[in-house]
Amino acid sequence: MTEKERKEIAEVILRQIEKSEIKVEELKEFTQAVSPDDAIGRVSRMDAINNKSIYDASMSNTRQRLEQLKQVLKLTDDADFGICIQCRQSIPLERLKIKPEIRLCASCLKR
Repeated sequence: MTEKERKEIAEVILRQIEKSEIKVEELKEFTQAVSPDDAIGRVSRMDAINNKSIYDASMSNTRQRLEQLKQVLKLTDDADFGICIQCRQSIPLERLKIKPEIRLCASCLKR
């Protein structure tokens, strides 16, 4: 991987980190506990609780990806960055742009 490609991937990662941080902030509002004092009705309360669980899962996934992106950003200067950890083949640049935290090539991921 060339130095230019490494910088390009690092920029992609930084943009994805920024988007993830914004999403976490947006999700904080929706993951607040549903207050039993709110006069919203039984069915509406059940819907609110169900929606909260969906937002909680989304928050968890977003935070997990955010941590993965932060970790992989530290690895962009490593000689092994962009190399499949199983078969040692190069992972295509376009694939890394879409999911930079990926550590396996498409062939190994299928196995």
